[in-house]
Amino acid sequence: MTQFENKSLTCPCCEQSFETQLVIGYQVGEKDSDFCPRYLDGNPLPHLLHVCPGCGFVGFEADYRNLKDASQIKKIVNLLAGFHWQKGGTLGGAERYRRAALIATYTGKRSAEVADLYLQATWCSRMEGEPDDEQKNARRKAVKYFELALAAEEFSGDDLPVVHYLLGELQRRLGDHAKARKHFDKLDGFKDVDKWLLEWRDKQRALMQ
Repeated sequence: MTQFENKSLTCPCCEQSFETQLVIGYQVGEKDSDFCPRYLDGNPLPHLLHVCPGCGFVGFEADYRNLKDASQIKKIVNLLAGFHWQKGGTLGGAERYRRAALIATYTGKRSAEVADLYLQATWCSRMEGEPDDEQKNARRKAVKYFELALAAEEFSGDDLPVVHYLLGELQRRLGDHAKARKHFDKLDGFKDVDKWLLEWRDKQRALMQ
């Protein structure tokens, strides 16, 4: 069962304080082939990101605590102005993650973190029944930032099989089977790849035949 606790946050951009809820527990059943969780009691993902009702800043609880650099805050304020936020507005889960990903690029977060935000945007988009184009746009951006993270060697060696599997599956879902096979084939070059990951890879690769 999804569990929450009340929390007071102060926005680093407009300094407004507001009440929100932190997710402190949830249960996951199975997962889709792109690792999208199938939660047993609703989708907690939107609640992991907090939206300032004053200016529309979106971030994790830690972002509200850690964002202190004046130059970064100025960049984010300019970005938020382009969203034409109405005070007291609300955002769905997918849009929270899309905006958080944009903000993450302005705060200098690693490409892997940006990629994860776009990936979770695709999950929320699917769960919320958004048009498929919205999910595809976020998926393309997730691929872009995962590839940038690979080029920057942001992942440990142990993580690389999972990253290449995920890139293969995202490319498959985007319809680029050549790139999907390229990443799926990478798993054959690693030692001690988990059996379940190879089984998932083989199942998804078979769908492209």
